[in-house]
Amino acid sequence: MKIAIAGAHGVGKSTFAKGLAERMSFHYIPDIVRDEAVLKGFVINENTPPEVHLWLVCRQWELEQTTSEGWVADKSLFDYLVYGEIILKDDEFKKLIRKIVKRNAHYDTVFYLPIEFTMESDGIRSEDENFRKKVDHLYKKILKEFGVKYILLSGSPEQRINQALKHLK
Repeated sequence: MKIAIAGAHGVGKSTFAKGLAERMSFHYIPDIVRDEAVLKGFVINENTPPEVHLWLVCRQWELEQTTSEGWVADKSLFDYLVYGEIILKDDEFKKLIRKIVKRNAHYDTVFYLPIEFTMESDGIRSEDENFRKKVDHLYKKILKEFGVKYILLSGSPEQRINQALKHLK
């Protein structure tokens, strides 16, 4: 089973994905933005260069393809499509990312986490609430465009995990 977590930055995707993977004894695919890109010194915000963004797409794809079945991904390929549509200026990069996502973003279940609380500052992600809301709006629009049925989860991290487990049974 392949489970993807969707939503804007700062909505609790990492906490939820780690908790769900642990409860289900599934593999966890981490947030490569935090765990890899920032450590490499890449710019990760509204000014992310197109080459870095494309690297993120390819790295996410690699992890999704090489992780043994039974995983929960902190992000999905859709994350990089959504952010690319907003921040990239080069239409050729946008088209390429769209093609990659269309060919490869196939998940058994997608859980969507809405903006419900104030984002914790980490010095990495944009704290601009208007940008965050724009991402949230576009995310839902793109999932609809791609025909992705998702399950909306809300509440505390534990409530979200319990809702997900009920749905997966």
